[in-house]
Amino acid sequence: MTVLRTPESNFDDLKDWSYDVTYFESSLYGLKVGIAYYDLGDESADETVVLTHGMSAWSYLNRKIVPPLIEAGYRVILFDQVGCGRSDKPVNERDYTYERHIGWNVDLLVNHLNLRGATILLQDWGGLIGLRVAAAYPNAFHRLVISNTMLPTGDDTWFKMSPAFYAWKDWAFKTGLRSSDWIAERGGAWPAQIMAQKAVGPSNPEMSSAELRAYSAPYPTDSYKAGARRFPELVPTPVTDPTGRPQLSEAENNSAAWAVFRQWSKPVLLAFSDEDTVMAGGDAIWKRYCPGANYPGVNHVTINGVGHFVQDGGAEQLSAAMIAFVEQTPLSAIQGLSASRCLEPGEQDDAAREKRLAEKIATEKADMHGSDSPWSSMATPWDDH
Repeated sequence: MTVLRTPESNFDDLKDWSYDVTYFESSLYGLKVGIAYYDLGDESADETVVLTHGMSAWSYLNRKIVPPLIEAGYRVILFDQVGCGRSDKPVNERDYTYERHIGWNVDLLVNHLNLRGATILLQDWGGLIGLRVAAAYPNAFHRLVISNTMLPTGDDTWFKMSPAFYAWKDWAFKTGLRSSDWIAERGGAWPAQIMAQKAVGPSNPEMSSAELRAYSAPYPTDSYKAGARRFPELVPTPVTDPTGRPQLSEAENNSAAWAVFRQWSKPVLLAFSDEDTVMAGGDAIWKRYCPGANYPGVNHVTINGVGHFVQDGGAEQLSAAMIAFVEQTPLSAIQGLSASRCLEPGEQDDAAREKRLAEKIATEKADMHGSDSPWSSMATPWDDH
């Protein structure tokens, strides 16, 4: 098994990017991979904000929203997904699965950094992975900022993947992200070529050559792209997937995660952009089915003039919305998830009454059999108060 790490020299003198990197080594799945992360701002700050990224990008995507968040007094954590950025890159595509990406995120954010009550920005695969982490470890995150991402279940009646996604999936598969194919067909190599189209906006109207070099820095040759090639193939899709390569793995687990989000009462900010053809309309699903998307005082935003990679060209709009979101939802007012809130008040009373009756019957039966358990001699207030 071969694991590559992009030479550090590739990241020298990048435009607007001089942050010190730290590596956490994960040993999950019989692999040893270094996960690169950046822990910025005041470590003792009351508020911690986690910034994610998806395919075609790495933490550099968030460079324009880091300074205003630090200036607001927040601790800011960024990390590169395995196979991206400075993180290690197994060369065997079979080493990349949706489940493993979730596990690597958990290992870093929950096991290593021990996050509690953070705010997390979820975009693209940062959302597909991060939403699963939040559903499994809700105490780690008190606020969710959901931007141009979704949690698909492979069910077209629930959320039908867009034609633009399938076109992207097919194109990535056919080209293998090879630089020669992209240059021949589109005039530039991946990922710089796609970022020059999909990451520009009011905060960055035209990508400079220095920025394009920074986006491409993690991939000095095509051999470093195994993880990136796998991402489009891992998105859950139904058997009707027009590419002919349906992906059923993790669809059921995503459905189970939705059971959590249908009861998620903590604040959710939706910040979708108006020019993203891949995830357009995903915010409507959250507004309808996630209680936290209707949290009092939260004002959802549309990031105008930006495509899929909203953190770059939409940086000013997004960072301002995130800071306002944190200010509108003080930690002291946020209540954790509660099983009782899954039921109406009358249903709660009925459930509690049925439990007390079952306890009474079980204790009476145990006493009839001469139970010498110390519990049987305890006072049993079998009343309905």
